[in-house]
Amino acid sequence: MNDWRVFFELLASLGIACETVEHEEVHTAQGLASRDVSLWEFPVKNIVVEDKAKQLYLVTMHLLTPPLDLKALAKQLGADGRFSFASPETMGAALKVLPGSVTPFALVNDTERRVRPIFDERMRVSKTVSAHPLVNTMTTTIAIDDMMRLLGVNGHEPHWCALPLKAQPVS
Repeated sequence: MNDWRVFFELLASLGIACETVEHEEVHTAQGLASRDVSLWEFPVKNIVVEDKAKQLYLVTMHLLTPPLDLKALAKQLGADGRFSFASPETMGAALKVLPGSVTPFALVNDTERRVRPIFDERMRVSKTVSAHPLVNTMTTTIAIDDMMRLLGVNGHEPHWCALPLKAQPVS
């Protein structure tokens, strides 16, 4: 399922340069955020949600983004009802990755285009993006333009938007 070797072969075949850092296995964005993230310009965290019609959305944002207001995001995107988190089985069937390894790079596995990519608009202005290469023991950095070429392999076009954040309690 998490065939990172094939992913790197695809990058090479497309002429996409990358830089990869190996690290201990991380299962959550919080685990990666506890590392020295200054290594990366735009490290990402990702969630996979679905609406009532079972449309899947991969939401990609900066690793240090506070919690999202998923109700507002569903409304902003015109989703069919509220969002719920996709089950590991649903996510695995569509993206061929396990929980903890969700990444925009996994869209290369979504040949049926079941997943709609939703990207934090702040990522658009970065020069590079850093994400797990289908496995959570590495982080790979590529140019943002190369990310768009990679998504084009299966015809994915991201929807760029300002992601709504949950209101933070005042202390």
